[in-house]
Amino acid sequence: MPKRQKPSTIPYVHSSDSVSLILAPGLFLGPCSAASSKPFLTANAITDVLSVGSTPAQKIDGITYHRLSLTDSPSSSIAKVSDEACRIIDSKKIGKAKEGKILVHCSAGISRSPTLVVAYLMKAHNMSLKAALGRVVRVRPQVSPNAGFLGQLKELEEEIHGRVSLDVEELPKREKDQLALFSEDEKLDIAEEKEKGELPDPEDSDAASHLVGGEYVEAQTKTDVNNTG
Repeated sequence: MPKRQKPSTIPYVHSSDSVSLILAPGLFLGPCSAASSKPFLTANAITDVLSVGSTPAQKIDGITYHRLSLTDSPSSSIAKVSDEACRIIDSKKIGKAKEGKILVHCSAGISRSPTLVVAYLMKAHNMSLKAALGRVVRVRPQVSPNAGFLGQLKELEEEIHGRVSLDVEELPKREKDQLALFSEDEKLDIAEEKEKGELPDPEDSDAASHLVGGEYVEAQTKTDVNNTG
């Protein structure tokens, strides 16, 4: 019997080369290695790469690369960097006609780039900190912004919404405990996306392949860059 090939999408499998779809159809989060993976970038029709701190080993022709400087330190300010990240991501018009698709990465996709993606979701999609961080953690459980970044995200939420939805000082350290904390918001998150039209139509043949049991699951998978070629 021939050996079965490993699937290109692997639910909740830890890999330093995994990439997560945060916002359909075109906001991806992952490690630096993904930014130089031509098979991954081509297969997912990525148009832009936003590098946070880390520089890709090589740039692929046809991809527009952006870079923002940010050190993974609790004392680093994310204010100006997050504003610029939001501008870059917003310019791709994700979810709109003729939209672009963008990969946001740092070194491992654990602290710096997730922090900026959460800030983007809060600013551009009016999400609370709990909803934005929850969305990212559910699809990428290894995400762990440093304490300074979390504190600044909390301040950003107060600035945007005038309230705090998440006590970041008491955020669980273990992944399974974080998933348990955020899982209660998952169905509400999906329902809101469907209402806003941010999820693909199940009747659409291309979109239907990403639906299992009537629920959108592509955003709950990780693409292993090494398995794309």
